Amino acid sequence: MFTSRLLLTAALAVAPALALAQPDSSATADSLRIVQGRELEVSSYRIGGHAPVTHSTITSDEIRRWHRGQDPQFLLERTTPSVLAFSESGTGVSNYGSFRLRGIDQTRVNVTIDGVPLNDMIDQGVFFSNIGDLVNGISSIQVQRGVGMSSNGTAAFAGAVNFETPAVQAKRPTVDAQADYGAFDLLRGSATISTGQLGNGVSAMARVTRLTSNGYRRNTGTDATSVLVSGSWIRQSDMIRVLALWGRTENQLGYLPVPKPLAEADPLTNLNDSTDRDDFGQSLVKLTYGRTLAEGVTWETSLYSGQAGGDYFAGFRDSVGTLTQINYPLTNRHDGVISTLQWNDVAPDLDATIGLHGYRFNRRNWETVMPASDAPYYDDRTQKNEVSGFVRADYQSGDLSARVDVQVRHVDLIFSQDPRTGISGALPVHSWLFVNPRLGLTYRAAEATEFYASYGRTSREPTRFDLLGSTQITTSNANVLLVPNTVRPEIVDNIEIGTRWTSGSTRLQANLFGMFMTDEIAPIGPFIEQQFVQLRKNVPSSRRMGLEFEASASPLPDLDLSANATVMSARISRYEPENIGRDTVYSDVVPILTPQLMAALTATYRLQGVSIIANARYVGQSYVDLNNDPGMVLPSFMRLDLQLVYPLSNGAELAVSLNNVTDAFIVTNGGSGSHEGAPAPTYFVQAGRNFMTHLRWKF
Repeated sequence: MFTSRLLLTAALAVAPALALAQPDSSATADSLRIVQGRELEVSSYRIGGHAPVTHSTITSDEIRRWHRGQDPQFLLERTTPSVLAFSESGTGVSNYGSFRLRGIDQTRVNVTIDGVPLNDMIDQGVFFSNIGDLVNGISSIQVQRGVGMSSNGTAAFAGAVNFETPAVQAKRPTVDAQADYGAFDLLRGSATISTGQLGNGVSAMARVTRLTSNGYRRNTGTDATSVLVSGSWIRQSDMIRVLALWGRTENQLGYLPVPKPLAEADPLTNLNDSTDRDDFGQSLVKLTYGRTLAEGVTWETSLYSGQAGGDYFAGFRDSVGTLTQINYPLTNRHDGVISTLQWNDVAPDLDATIGLHGYRFNRRNWETVMPASDAPYYDDRTQKNEVSGFVRADYQSGDLSARVDVQVRHVDLIFSQDPRTGISGALPVHSWLFVNPRLGLTYRAAEATEFYASYGRTSREPTRFDLLGSTQITTSNANVLLVPNTVRPEIVDNIEIGTRWTSGSTRLQANLFGMFMTDEIAPIGPFIEQQFVQLRKNVPSSRRMGLEFEASASPLPDLDLSANATVMSARISRYEPENIGRDTVYSDVVPILTPQLMAALTATYRLQGVSIIANARYVGQSYVDLNNDPGMVLPSFMRLDLQLVYPLSNGAELAVSLNNVTDAFIVTNGGSGSHEGAPAPTYFVQAGRNFMTHLRWKF
């Protein structure tokens, strides 16, 4: 059935080229200017600065200022409201990590690169560790908070993050070399070569990076290599773009959170065995063809294919110290097609966009006891198929503009169990059909001031982990698969009201948000026999409401200031845990890992060409247990970072960073556990005072 849907999607993708008249080959100068830039592409995944969507765009200048090879979530955390990031190594640079947006975990955030999904469609998270130094070579990053607008791939439940590569390279050839040395024996080398714009309409860029680090916590080192290649061919009204992304990383593992008493006594504590490690890689190839079909009519289609997989070794020692090492490998294969048609001036003051997306995602999970890597004792398959489409209309009348966006998604999730589990017969297909409407208004009250308001609804299907609660399909969790909708999709209704004000170098954005959730999926079910985690169940209703603020100004010619802050109130109306051994009902509780206050201030002072940058960030405490026990919290913290950037000759610059200057005790992720028989919060401690030097040479 899915094959026919995918063929239909592909047929619809090429239909505009056949249905619309060919443009005159003698393009006008204006048409050529459009062709030479990003405007030729239909950026259905991006929004303009005046759209009725709460968003932040991290520019190339900001990327250059802050990026030192770290995984993207740490750049988002520094520059965007409502983002909280962590890494298992604690370095803020590498190893496994993730982020939360408005207190909602990363599996509920849609992540794309040039519109192509980066999320693992079955687990719905993004493993930035697989493709290190992703930000290096990116021209900008846009973060949409709330349901935003229609995106390709997983549901934009909490928001969406889009990485954008340069559509066209600089006019002249360039070489950009970077080298970093820092605490935890961090070494990073990167080189980027760009052809510039060649006379035949071709431009290309290639970047390669190598990074090693021992990690902050013991035995959390990283050894990573990544490559990014992009190229384009542009002539008259046609455009072809190619994007290729590859990475491979070997991490020492630190996924076990540490009980508070142990973490406070020794922040470097890692409870994983020293032999625990992984070896994972990920790749993506995208081919895009775009064409201006007529004046104001642009069509674009992309074919993409991605793979990910590797080994994940975990060691267990018995009472006499004998090691048993289990490997939990997996492989993913992701193939899809995206097509978008944008038609400006369909009617007076009315623009329209239509988009289609179809993909197939295949997963294999298996387990072996080493060294018998070729004899798995468990082996299953999962397949996810999706066809989605959206229609968007933008209307402008004087100072008032309106946007209507409706997305339809059909998703199939298919499980094939290992027959050795004793579960006979085929498991039912889990299917969902979602209709996600969005409506927004923007009113320009004055030249520098505008107001916007929006409403949107998004539904998110359960992940494999939401359904199984473990790595295996067993008799303990099979009932969830045998009875579809035992774990129901979760729904969010999102309201955003905001204002933007710009005058010269001064910019201000403030917005109120309300996210009202139905059937939020939470780990409140019973523990299963594997004892990894507990089963997920639906919470009837929950909400997140708050105020987000962003501002920047230059009060003096040599002084720039920027700030962002989030004040949030979050509640779960009612839940009944099945893992505490008694019948208990909790009402009006605060969700875990959701601080009420986060705020950051950055000051940049330039003195005779030298930039001195100070960044201060405060994060309030958060609960790690839905019981809201006052002792089960992550502590608040204030972090101060300093950076000195010194320009050298011939396009080079040297930057020296001192991070966490006050050596604050920082924990941004953790859980609920025990120590010596007593309940205790568990921590992933982030690095204390540390330094990094960065040398960049661009010519």
